[in-house]
Amino acid sequence: MSVVANEPSRTELDLAREAFDRTGVGLVVINPEGVFRTANRSFCVMLGYEPAEIEGQSFRRFTHPDDVARDEEALRQIRAGTDPQGSVDKRFLRKGGGEVWVRRSATVVRDPNGQARFVVGAFIDLTEQRRSDQALEQQAHFTRALLDAIPNPVYFKDRAGRYGVYNRAFDELFGGGRNWIAEAVHDMFDGRNASEHEARDKPLLERPASTTYEMLEPTAEGDTRQMLYNKVSFVDQRGEVAGLIGVITDVTRYKETERALEASEARFRVLTESSLDLISVLDADGKIQYQSPALRHLLGYEPADTVGKNVSELIHQDDIETVRAALRRIIESRQSIEPVEFRIRHRDGMWRTFESLGMNCLSNPHIHGVVFNSRDVTDRKVIQQRIQHLAYHDNLTGLPNRSLLQDRLAHSIARAERSNRKVAVLFIDLDNFKNINDTLGHDVGDELLRQVSRRLSECVRLEDTIARQGGDEFIVLLDSLEEGRGASVVAQKILNGLRAPFVLSGTEQHVSGSVGIALYPEDGRDAQTLMKNADTAMFHGKGLGKNTYQYFTAQMNIAVKRRMTLESALRRAVNQKDFVLHYQPQINLESGEIIAVEALVRWKTEDSGTVMPGDFIPLAEETGLINEIGEWVLREGCRQAKEWQTMGLPPRRMAINLSARQFSDRGFLDMVTRVLSDTGLDPVCLELEITESQVMRQTEGMIMLLNKLSEMGVQLAIDDFGTGYSSLSYLKRLPIQKLKIDQSFVRDITVDPNDTAIVVAIINMAKSLDLDTIAEGVETAGQLALLRSKGCRVGQGFYFSAPVRAEVLYPLLKQNNLYVK
Repeated sequence: MSVVANEPSRTELDLAREAFDRTGVGLVVINPEGVFRTANRSFCVMLGYEPAEIEGQSFRRFTHPDDVARDEEALRQIRAGTDPQGSVDKRFLRKGGGEVWVRRSATVVRDPNGQARFVVGAFIDLTEQRRSDQALEQQAHFTRALLDAIPNPVYFKDRAGRYGVYNRAFDELFGGGRNWIAEAVHDMFDGRNASEHEARDKPLLERPASTTYEMLEPTAEGDTRQMLYNKVSFVDQRGEVAGLIGVITDVTRYKETERALEASEARFRVLTESSLDLISVLDADGKIQYQSPALRHLLGYEPADTVGKNVSELIHQDDIETVRAALRRIIESRQSIEPVEFRIRHRDGMWRTFESLGMNCLSNPHIHGVVFNSRDVTDRKVIQQRIQHLAYHDNLTGLPNRSLLQDRLAHSIARAERSNRKVAVLFIDLDNFKNINDTLGHDVGDELLRQVSRRLSECVRLEDTIARQGGDEFIVLLDSLEEGRGASVVAQKILNGLRAPFVLSGTEQHVSGSVGIALYPEDGRDAQTLMKNADTAMFHGKGLGKNTYQYFTAQMNIAVKRRMTLESALRRAVNQKDFVLHYQPQINLESGEIIAVEALVRWKTEDSGTVMPGDFIPLAEETGLINEIGEWVLREGCRQAKEWQTMGLPPRRMAINLSARQFSDRGFLDMVTRVLSDTGLDPVCLELEITESQVMRQTEGMIMLLNKLSEMGVQLAIDDFGTGYSSLSYLKRLPIQKLKIDQSFVRDITVDPNDTAIVVAIINMAKSLDLDTIAEGVETAGQLALLRSKGCRVGQGFYFSAPVRAEVLYPLLKQNNLYVK
């Protein structure tokens, strides 16, 4: 909407300013270009800034980068005469970090000519609402799974009589194939019973109460079952009745048993002796009069051996009074309205858990007792306990999961606050775990995590907690410490414990760990802050060289934010393909002919700068972005090589470096095949460079991959040869055609005899193995002359050409000679 601005009086201005500043809604006034003219107190508090820090600033400074374009378009439309319609959800960046979700509505103030003078924006903070919505969604998912795990039909009926929520067992009972959360319906029950259900439900919907009753119900299969209904009012958070919850138990079998008992004792015996459940008859004092043959396979006793004993002689001492009370209730009310649970010792000494329903047949001349139908639910109880365990423990290692850790950490903080002690959180990340996982397989990686969890358990006290955060991350909670530096003792024990080799699939593997430490109360007064700061300290330690522990400091947050900014920028660059290839020729040192070209990637930043690969490739590998970048480099390099051929240049090999993460990706071979097919480049014109350390991981999968690439015609070269400190046996096993002598040896080849000897040894070894050599980093005529004299055939470096764009290199490729012999 818009209004026409008139000149207000001074008093009106003062009143408007007071109302503007005191309202609980965030209000701002910006000009049509998006510059804040003023902001009220609520808006400043929302973003964490003082008014002076906001006024005069562009909205772009405070707006989340993903929302800037949309806001700029809105301002453009306002300047063009179009007023905003409705409200918009957007994000601001809070001072000190973090996002603030708001709902924005705006009013445009225009002059009599219709030109926009300024825009008044109103903002409502939605941040907590969004967090609550996420938590509510997670709770709803858990509730759905929990309801469907319950074997009994369960449903919810609101005050309007709609059955809006019910579980899978309910749907299977009544049929219809409905989802467990479906469009609310009224016709769940048969019309003949609907009125009686409504009558019984009415008191529960008026005030908090509960009821239990039975009713015959038709099922989806067309038969009729006797159902036991347990219903209770559902009271919402305001204390008002919002509906009722019903649980249905099929008691048809119990009713059939009752009718059979009343018909005759003979029929009773036939039914009970064929039942898998235990049928027992007790007198009013609990003395056993009859036990069905099921006693043999359920508890290992002969039925005759228990007759005459009091049931209390068999039941667990802690459950005797529960059973006696249930017996009294049955005698008084004729039947049990809910099962009673108790434990009985098996003949082998183990305790078994039973669930039993009883019926008063003392007046029946054929029975003269209370009949109990008891079912062994031990396995079901174990499963229930297992489900509860899985909800709070990691399935792989059995350690507490994040949820249980947070609960324990909250309790530890509360105890520490009362006792004036400290709590330490140690965040542990395994170094090089991904390499083991990628090269040896996930099964081996899982076994490594299990062994790590056992070693961690040996480094802490019984009262401490070890939890698995996920992946290769673990968290240790040290409870009730006298002083914070005691955490370093545990951290060093953990590092020492991880340093010993792990035996995995018959081989020894080595890993190390990086540990970050955060202390209560210095580094945070709540569980979430302590865990976040311990994670930050761990990440800082990794950057210092791994295999170490670091205490959290406030300065670490600055580095983390800087890295997050760089990672965010790199992700945008990957999505927008903000990369360019530079090409450096490889020269025949005898003729000066250009025989190949190496593609080198550069990142073009938003400020028109260029980032070299050494500054962003490690981050790309760590975040998993390297596969997308690598595929783009391969595709663009192959496309350029094919384009040069189309322009009339002779075919030359395009050399492209491979990251370790790319090389270990299972879809790598398919990706190379697809790129060659899409670009039309002959595989013999592609050369892939892999590092010596990659080649050292001679898994069967890696050897098979290299052989398939070689069979396609792709050339393979070892990059940075001589720096890997490895066995040279791989040169005989793998289809390698070329060794690239690392530039660190070439740099001082004319002044350092050791470097000269190394280069000569590599050249001679390559000749004996019928491999080509290429010297990297050739920068002087002296280096060139010495390399030629020692028999090196190919060179690359600034002496011939720096890495340049394709259009700059084209004339050199056409000339095809970069120096005079």
